[in-house]
Amino acid sequence: MQRTKAPFRADEVGSLLRPPRVKEARARLAKGEISADDLRKAEDLEIEKVVHKQASAGLKLATDGEFRRSANSAARGGISIFSAT
Repeated sequence: MQRTKAPFRADEVGSLLRPPRVKEARARLAKGEISADDLRKAEDLEIEKVVHKQASAGLKLATDGEFRRSANSAARGGISIFSAT
């Protein structure tokens, strides 16, 4: 009998490379040029794009790429959750 499913389960998790728009927004926030809300809007837009890209590639589950994560996010209370609708 030929196997049609892998003998294990795999989930995609983890970080993706941050898009230039997110990196630029973080730098501008650090300089006081934009608000935290402006950064969140930039992150939301880029997260939406990466989730749609993963869906169009046929993935059943998608990651937000951890675009909101910083090096010390665990120490600050964790990572925020994004819901794509």
